Amino acid sequence: MTLDVVGRPLPRVDAAAKVTGVAVYADDIALPRMLHCRILRSPHPHARIVSVDASAARRVPGVRAVLTGQDLPIRFGIMPVSQDERALEFEKVRYVGDPVAAVAAVDEETAAAALDAIRVEYEVLAPVQTIEEGLREPADEPIHERAYTRRDFNVHRQLACDFGDVEAGFARADHVREDVFFYQGSTHLPMEQHSAVATCVDGRVTLWSSTQVVHYVHRALARVLELPMSRIRVIGAAHWGGFGGKTDPFSHEIVVCKLAMVTGRPVKCTLSREEVFYAHRGRHPVLMWIRTGVTSDGRITAMHYRSALDGGAYGSYGPASVYYTGMLQTTTYDIPAYRFESVRVFTNKAPCGPKRGHGTPQGRFGVELHLDRIAEDLGIDPTELKRRNFVRPFTRTVNWLRVTSCGLDECATRVLDASRYRERERRPGRGMGFAVSSYMSGAGTAIYWNEMAHSEVQLKVDRTGVTAFCGAMEIGQGSDSVLATIVAEELGLRPADVRLVTADTDTTPVEPRQLLVARHVHGRERGAPGRPPDARPAGGGRR
Repeated sequence: MTLDVVGRPLPRVDAAAKVTGVAVYADDIALPRMLHCRILRSPHPHARIVSVDASAARRVPGVRAVLTGQDLPIRFGIMPVSQDERALEFEKVRYVGDPVAAVAAVDEETAAAALDAIRVEYEVLAPVQTIEEGLREPADEPIHERAYTRRDFNVHRQLACDFGDVEAGFARADHVREDVFFYQGSTHLPMEQHSAVATCVDGRVTLWSSTQVVHYVHRALARVLELPMSRIRVIGAAHWGGFGGKTDPFSHEIVVCKLAMVTGRPVKCTLSREEVFYAHRGRHPVLMWIRTGVTSDGRITAMHYRSALDGGAYGSYGPASVYYTGMLQTTTYDIPAYRFESVRVFTNKAPCGPKRGHGTPQGRFGVELHLDRIAEDLGIDPTELKRRNFVRPFTRTVNWLRVTSCGLDECATRVLDASRYRERERRPGRGMGFAVSSYMSGAGTAIYWNEMAHSEVQLKVDRTGVTAFCGAMEIGQGSDSVLATIVAEELGLRPADVRLVTADTDTTPVEPRQLLVARHVHGRERGAPGRPPDARPAGGGRR
């Protein structure tokens, strides 16, 4: 097939706007009569809220509204099983930075002064700071009133699965090794801080936000504000980096909408860099135990993998991250028998969630180091041991993930040759390693076992030209250019001839891909149909 547009070195469709500064980011938006919002956050990691006195703040000249938790009592969350956050908390705070009150004023300085006037009385509780503490009975009380597995502990989620005959796999191994690793966790640092602007006109709320997922925010706003979705519009502003850290609905997005409803004026909230670190959903710290059996020539016969995730104060995407720490290990190495157990605990720290393949890099870190040590035990070069166990094209993993075309072996050959890996001198103090990783693509058929479409595009063709409407959010990865290129290829146009309308809940279709993770995790644990027959919980595992 000859392609006229796809594969050609054409400029990105959003390049000129971003290079020249024409692109409008959320913090660039300035509307007439716009108010500025600041949020009061908890100084304690774990405490009951005894009282909130905002009377003095309301008397500060220039303050137009003050909200406390009683104004937004309904909980929200990204997943059906994680509806555990409030936009403003009024019963208990669970991490340093948990939002407690919000102010709308004529400028940010006035809003900040009003925050200083709010008096909050706390009853400080013992904090839970580590995975080990999260697995023990708490000193005072659980972080949440109802943990999802044990009422008196801080366990959020746990699972256990067997794939293949694990015991038989270990029995035929010539060598068995086990290791413990800890991944410390990390955080996002996008150039753009989180920002949102809201208006309420004729009873209809419009929100512009630096979110990555407008449809998730749309759903959360309808829930918390108790408005029909038809009276809410969410628009994704130009995006300056997210990496997963902007894929949750956040309290500031809900707060500015409520303040706009109360004041009848536009309201903006841009988080400081410090607040971004409070409100972000960084990568989980993970404690891992890995046990693997191999033959004398380094072929894997079985693997038993356990992980414990430090989830921070709230659920976020945690139920999915629990799966991903272990369920994707089989996509790079041919593991004929696999046991996977995982647990996520609440701690009194900033919530963790999705960050660049959330849940997966931590497990990769552990497995790659583990295989290096096995290779050293057997006297085999680590690169050779790993290549002997690479997955092959057009196969299924033991846990039923479908591998289609796979250039893993070819990629490894090119990297090893280009880097002159084998020729380099090994010296103490100079590290040199080789590792591989993967992440799912085409998630519906690879892991969710359904044929649901992952994206939807609507085209309008009239005398004004061609317009493509898509719910996907351009976050720097080039999705707008991909969309324009495909449409142009199909219609015989240039990408520049295709107008794009994306990430707008009023005009673009819901992107089902954004909803699959919630549907999968919520459904599978309740025994949803379509689960492959080989996947069964290991002894003692909860489904």
